[in-house]
Amino acid sequence: MKYKAIAALTLCALVLFTGCGSTPKNEGNEKNAKPAATEQVKPAAEKGAESKAPAQNAGNAKEQKALGALTPDQALEYMKTTKNLVIVDVAPDKAYKKGHFIDAIHIPIENISKEEEDKRYRELPAGRPVLIHCRRSIFAPGAYKRVRELRPDIPEISYIDGLPLFKPYNEWKTMQGQ
Repeated sequence: MKYKAIAALTLCALVLFTGCGSTPKNEGNEKNAKPAATEQVKPAAEKGAESKAPAQNAGNAKEQKALGALTPDQALEYMKTTKNLVIVDVAPDKAYKKGHFIDAIHIPIENISKEEEDKRYRELPAGRPVLIHCRRSIFAPGAYKRVRELRPDIPEISYIDGLPLFKPYNEWKTMQGQ
């Protein structure tokens, strides 16, 4: 039992130290990479029913569609087929500079205060779907929950659970003529 506890603590420390800020060595081969151990929020399609948070805008009866976690492949398809999508990158500055999605909004939550983080979430465009990501899904689930709390006016929200597929998306986006 003692060895299991030590192993679990070691694994937790490894995950924390290699979090969203680290860029994977197999960046060009993300499809074969396994997602980090994070809190899992299943996409609506896997749950059988979508999770919803009531919109609190006066006179607006629409509800927020919370898709939860998407695999990198699901996210890539979602990004290609969702009109007016806002991509939010919550990775630290250093990781963002190494690579990011074209047109992503960068909110480096590890490098800013909670007040600044909330302010930046409130500045996201209203009425558009949002996809949140970092590098290894360490910060993305928490950011997803926070944006859901602060922004009931966002009609659809999800996050990438795993290594984002920057290269395939950016190549596709470039081919679309932006």
